[in-house]
Amino acid sequence: PYTTLFRSLDAGEVYVEAGGPWAVWTNGRLQAAAHRLRARPDADVVSMALLAPAPDGLKAPDLGGATAARWRSTSPTYAVTALQKYAAEPAPAADLDACRTLEARALQVRARLNGDMGSALVGRPVRPCDFASFDELVEESCDAARNQTLGRADLAGDATGPALVAAEHSDCLPAHGARAFDARGARVASLEGLLDLARAGGGVVGFPAEDVADARATWDQNAAADVWLVPSTVHFVWPTVRTGHVTRTSLEDAESGADRGHASSITTLSMRPQVFRISKFLLEHETDGLIARNKPRIKPSEVGLVGRAGDRTRTSTNAWDTASPVARDVIGRAFRLLKIDAHRKLEDGLQVLHYSRAQWYKPHVDYFTQRNAGGGNVEDDAFSNAIPAANNGTNRFATVFLYLNDAAEGGETVFPLSTTHASYRGGRLVHAGTNRTPGFIRDADAAWVCNGSSEALRVVPRTGDSVLFYSQRGDGSLDGYSLHGSCPMVDGEKWAANLWVWNRPRDAIDRAKAAARKQLAVKFMNARAHAVDLFWDDGGDLSLQGPIPPGQAVDVNTFPGHKFVVKVDGPKGTQVGAWTMKQGMNTQIRIT
Repeated sequence: PYTTLFRSLDAGEVYVEAGGPWAVWTNGRLQAAAHRLRARPDADVVSMALLAPAPDGLKAPDLGGATAARWRSTSPTYAVTALQKYAAEPAPAADLDACRTLEARALQVRARLNGDMGSALVGRPVRPCDFASFDELVEESCDAARNQTLGRADLAGDATGPALVAAEHSDCLPAHGARAFDARGARVASLEGLLDLARAGGGVVGFPAEDVADARATWDQNAAADVWLVPSTVHFVWPTVRTGHVTRTSLEDAESGADRGHASSITTLSMRPQVFRISKFLLEHETDGLIARNKPRIKPSEVGLVGRAGDRTRTSTNAWDTASPVARDVIGRAFRLLKIDAHRKLEDGLQVLHYSRAQWYKPHVDYFTQRNAGGGNVEDDAFSNAIPAANNGTNRFATVFLYLNDAAEGGETVFPLSTTHASYRGGRLVHAGTNRTPGFIRDADAAWVCNGSSEALRVVPRTGDSVLFYSQRGDGSLDGYSLHGSCPMVDGEKWAANLWVWNRPRDAIDRAKAAARKQLAVKFMNARAHAVDLFWDDGGDLSLQGPIPPGQAVDVNTFPGHKFVVKVDGPKGTQVGAWTMKQGMNTQIRIT
């Protein structure tokens, strides 16, 4: 029923006493009657609310008026200059029943910008009830966070950058796609949701830990939880916070019920590049099933946009699994991990990989540039708009790399440019300037970072776990620090899989790839008296391309080697035809 306001003369610490054993809310957080409070440099108001009546036999303290002398500061530069007790509660900005109480109006969250790594040096405490609507909070807080965060080179705890920038055509308008997420990756979509988040008291995060006492740090006891504002045109990026930081997130699909009860721990392995280990991402039957299904189908791995086999930088074998039930389950879960709505045009399909003794993949980046496309003379078509931060460009956004077995020795996933992981002590990893040529590394450096004597970040395969890393940062800029590779197998074999997720539908890339691989335009004409179903045969799994009514035709863009079958009465019905695509074939196929 009471609110007390204090004015600080300077940033510092104050010790407050309520004069009795009553729990109070201070700036939106439940505190003991006597507690320490740290002031924000950018605010001079502290709100207090007594939550419960006094216990029997005790008199509740009067928090206003003449009791000013009972509030004292441990700092001579922090003084109480005004006290006010509300006889009637002032109306909140938000016209919500949830904002009618003083407790609700005192609740605060810290608004942060997507991609800020969870740095302690940025973030602005806000009270949800101070805003007339959730959209207003998102827009204003996102703009303020951008002004505070963009251009800073110290978010990873040092001053080496690179700084975040404002993506072209990106803004903070919810109508254009700006949105909010909490520290566990859950979407927040209302003021009520923010109040619930604050009451949950998850606390705020910040890197590095020693910056708690840094005058530049913005985290303190004034905010009960963090919320990340994601501008339009970019995707949510998990905050790294600090090496070793652990977040627990649900992988359940709330709509379909898939993965009910399935959650994973996300552990930060590196601040730059942003690398995470995801524990128990895969189920046992999924690791076994992916190996069993794809073992007979593997072939030499390819590199480049158009697929060039026989390259000495990649000696593994692989198979593509795009339609099997297990693959679709895993792909859907990966999208939920990334907090992106699943879409076929945002994925490359699941690539299942096998490494035998001495096989490796030289460090590279997963995103495409003219330098690493390879073959086909497709650069002008494919890469005229491949910079995500400029003109809504399209490229690979993130990689979810899955471990299907425990490799006996070797086979680690290595990140040569990481200097922010726990085992790094300042030793030499690569030649100076390597980070200025994205995707390039000298052969000698590639061998050294896989040597057990080097301090490079090497992630050891563990069955069922995955590694998540980003090709793009939270502002949409491509991250050359994401250079990574697979160290040579020393003993045994390694089974793995990966999913590449794109920031936007990859239509332009597909058109360029099709041109380079001599795409076939095939017309299937149904000359039968009844409808038929056209399927693409993906190595034994039938993917429906669509029904074809009698007397009508379906156009399909495909490639040499693809196989199509036609059946009546669905995938288990009678097969009436099968065709394997070849260069020079008659592309007008008549179904009889």
